[in-house]
Order: sequence, then C-alpha cells, then structure tokens
Amino acid sequence: MSNNLPAAGFGHFVMKVNDISISYQFYTQLGLRPFGIFPDLAIIELRGGTHILLFSKHDELPSSLSSSRLGQRGGASFNERLDLMIDGKSRSDLELYRATLMEQGLSVDAIDQDQLFGHDFFQLVDPDGNGITVYTSHTGEL
Repeated sequence: MSNNLPAAGFGHFVMKVNDISISYQFYTQLGLRPFGIFPDLAIIELRGGTHILLFSKHDELPSSLSSSRLGQRGGASFNERLDLMIDGKSRSDLELYRATLMEQGLSVDAIDQDQLFGHDFFQLVDPDGNGITVYTSHTGEL
C-alpha cells in the first residue's frame, strides 16, 4: 500500500445489552458519535468509522452474532468487553478525558499507576456490567 495505511479497519462490533436506550446514552456520554436508534438496534460510531451495534440481550440473534469476549485485560477486576483509545497520547490527555466523564456523573476508576506497553489507562463499567478500559493512543501519524 503506497500510503502506509493498514489494508483494513474494524467495521462493526456487536454488543448485546439489557436496555438499548440506556446503553446508547451511556456510550454517547463517553464521547462516541450517536448514529441512530432503530426498532431492534442502536448504532454508535467510534473515531475512524467503526460502529458499535447495540442489540437487546433478550432478542434472538443469528448464531453469527452470538456473544463473544473481547479485550486484552483478562486479569482485570471486572469482565472487560471493550477497550477504547482516546485521541491523546499523554497522561494529561487521559486525565482531562477522565475528568470530563466524571463531570458528566460517570463513575470511573483511577488512572493506573503502571503503564501497559507504554500506555496509561483507567477502567469503568457500562450499564450492563461490562468492563471498559480506556487507553492513551498508540496510533501513528497517518
């Protein structure tokens, strides 16, 4: 590839939630772009165009959309389902983002004292009890 960009990006991530509207509101509070609420799902967009598709846990889904475990913090104190990267690369960028979430009334853990592969991070829980880890960015300049 002549522009040094990866050949593919992450298009869609499926999450089954207890209440689509509550989860939609929660993830938009994290700063993700609201895309829309539809009869059987809601869609939220991450930076770069990836969509999180929120389906009800109580509705039948095709087996191709069954639940899966994602994330890299398997030893975390709660069941991580998602990890997110902010745009900033510094601890102060992460502190500012964390403070913004707290001002909105979200409960977030402290920024960990240890870095993970050079990244600062903190954790929080979504309305369904899914753990989320928020990291500083590791993206290149492109």
